[in-house]
Amino acid sequence: MKRPSILLRSLVIVYVGALLALPLGFVFQQALSHGWGQFWIALHDHAMDLAIILSLKVVVLAVPLNVLFGVGVSMWIVRHPSPLSRFIDVIIDIPLAISPIIVGLILELAYAQNGWFGSAFAAAGLRIMFSYPAIVLASVFVSLPLVSRQVIPLLREVGDHQEQTAATLGAKPSRIFFTITMRSIAWAAAYGVTLTLARVLGEYGAVLIVSGNIALITQTLTLNIGANFESFNAYQGFVGALLLALVSVIVLVFIGVARHRLERKRHVSFV
Repeated sequence: MKRPSILLRSLVIVYVGALLALPLGFVFQQALSHGWGQFWIALHDHAMDLAIILSLKVVVLAVPLNVLFGVGVSMWIVRHPSPLSRFIDVIIDIPLAISPIIVGLILELAYAQNGWFGSAFAAAGLRIMFSYPAIVLASVFVSLPLVSRQVIPLLREVGDHQEQTAATLGAKPSRIFFTITMRSIAWAAAYGVTLTLARVLGEYGAVLIVSGNIALITQTLTLNIGANFESFNAYQGFVGALLLALVSVIVLVFIGVARHRLERKRHVSFV
């Protein structure tokens, strides 16, 4: 029994190393191949700095919107079941099933100046496509179910006994939500937030379509990395990729902590 176990572990290590560790190590090696001085100069590239700032601006708006939606729709689906809420529970996974390129095309059809809704915005003097709002819309869409898919199972496992008890004792709904409900789903929500953050920062396909990939204006960090490689500025591309990889590693650490806390929470609630 020990030999197959050792063989299986070895295969897993080789597989993960070939797919993740080696490419990541190659990115680090290429980004630092010209020394720390050149790396520091590349970090202050004007186009990349603007792309980083835009990515952070998208995160600041897209992640809270998805948290509010995810927690709210989870409460509705679990606490107020109905045919409509069950229908929402089914279709909420559509962003995960559709290619990001298709998402971008759908948003362009809807919000372009001659689109379904874009013409009304254009008449009001508002521009959606190829601007910051379009990037936020695409980022919110592709990461829409990531918070709710972590919160819904935990809400179902925890139940509403404590909430009903607090209500019978005269507690207001807002107090019940913040002192009981949010405490029970905090780590599930945190896990969803880290997944959303990673998806928003790393999104490429949908953002490429809706932003127009305009350098210095609508170019996020992922688009900037792609543009550098396309223009044969590989070193600058590797520096941007290193930054994105470091953020991903930090996010993975938070995901690991959140997952551990979430599993402990589910185990306690089950017991």
